Amino acid sequence: GGGDALTTSAWAFGIGAVGLLPMALAEGLVPHTAEAGQVLWLIVYVAAVPTALAYALYFAGAAVVRAATVSVIMLLEPVSAAVIAVTVLRERLTAATVLGTLLLLAAVAGLALAEARGAAVARRKEPVAV
Repeated sequence: GGGDALTTSAWAFGIGAVGLLPMALAEGLVPHTAEAGQVLWLIVYVAAVPTALAYALYFAGAAVVRAATVSVIMLLEPVSAAVIAVTVLRERLTAATVLGTLLLLAAVAGLALAEARGAAVARRKEPVAV
């Protein structure tokens, strides 16, 4: 049996923080800026909204969807990162990015079709209530 999602995530973040601590100590734990308050506020925001909220929503969704579906849908994360990098950060779109994006989208579409077919077959096999 596994642990609950909150405990597992807390341990993962804790171990990751311990692993990064030597490099943070070497670079300096306090940001080198004249606007330390603004940087601190941004760090709190990044920790609370895109990280904590994303994990909460991810685990809530994963609890009601099959594991195979979740694992393939997770493949959309790099696709969204590539879209953000190209549109917001003005990165160049490379052939490898396009090919990878198309492969991941094809995998997700294939899974969606398989899920729809499986649901249709399951509905046909259900006994009819009289």
